[in-house]
Amino acid sequence: MKPRAHLELRHDPAPRPEWAKRRGPSAYDLAKVGFFLFGLPRNAFGSIDVTNRCNLRCAHCYYYADGDDALPAELSADEWVSHLEQLKRSSGLKLPFFNATWVGGDPLIRRDVIERCKPFFRYNTVVTNGTMPLPNWPDVNWYVSIDGDEEAHEAIRDPERRYRKNGGQGIYRRVMENVRANRHLRITICSVITRANVGSIERVVKQWYEAGARAITFDFFTPIEGLPNADLWLEPEERDRAIDTLLALREIYDDFFVIPERALRLMRSENCLEVTSNCLLRDRSFSLNASGEKKGKCVMGDDADCDRCGCVAPFYLRSLTHRPMILEDLGHSASRSLRAAMSLFHPDSLAGN
Repeated sequence: MKPRAHLELRHDPAPRPEWAKRRGPSAYDLAKVGFFLFGLPRNAFGSIDVTNRCNLRCAHCYYYADGDDALPAELSADEWVSHLEQLKRSSGLKLPFFNATWVGGDPLIRRDVIERCKPFFRYNTVVTNGTMPLPNWPDVNWYVSIDGDEEAHEAIRDPERRYRKNGGQGIYRRVMENVRANRHLRITICSVITRANVGSIERVVKQWYEAGARAITFDFFTPIEGLPNADLWLEPEERDRAIDTLLALREIYDDFFVIPERALRLMRSENCLEVTSNCLLRDRSFSLNASGEKKGKCVMGDDADCDRCGCVAPFYLRSLTHRPMILEDLGHSASRSLRAAMSLFHPDSLAGN
């Protein structure tokens, strides 16, 4: 067995509060059984760029790689409703659609569109930078983007210190207060690992667990043609070391991690190209821009470097459908449970009775 990565911080997480604990299988968990048995249905998953606008302008954001002049016009709320109705009539899928991820820009700038259109989907995920108030939508999964710990996050998201002028509160602390104030919502912290923040993985997990986020997930930076910061990408051996750290933390924080262990294993350098060359996100999902038009190969468009893809989605989707790996994991889980049960009857365990 591969030795566990060395962790630099002390990790002794308090038990999860009752509201944060998983209580039996969800409808989504049951759907995973269907994915395992029958594969992913085409167009069951989609992403919608609901707006071109954002109150931040992060240097590494794929959305603005081609400049503002290349951005499509935005549909109105009525036009989005009409467009999804048309997709409903032409898709041949049973409706509502399975899952939509609302992105941008920051989608909360167009919250009226989401509120009117989310009934088209069984599950909705809103990806936001967390600086704006979160609507009280308990039926929505919230993904709040974080770029490392406070120092790294501020350097990437507010390099000109617009939010910190005259002693103002930085973005990181503003986002954390927003998360703490909305613990009743299903908030997942989503952090993109880059060369600029890879040293803060432990601090990010520890801080957001203690802040009361429901869960956490990680992507790796994907180089985009037109963006000048390809140096944020981690070389394969550096990424593998970061994955070792994530696996070690997952052992400690358990279901705080959204990413299954097998998805992290698929992201390793010896496995990742096979996954991205047969990308389920590209082949089985749809992605619409702010005009309702189909985007390129995925939500990041045609300029994303698939050979160096760090998006967790293809690996997560493969982890739901890769039968040999799932069966292997189930066998290991059953074996651990059996060993634990047998240890109860070991003579040493009865010595004190």
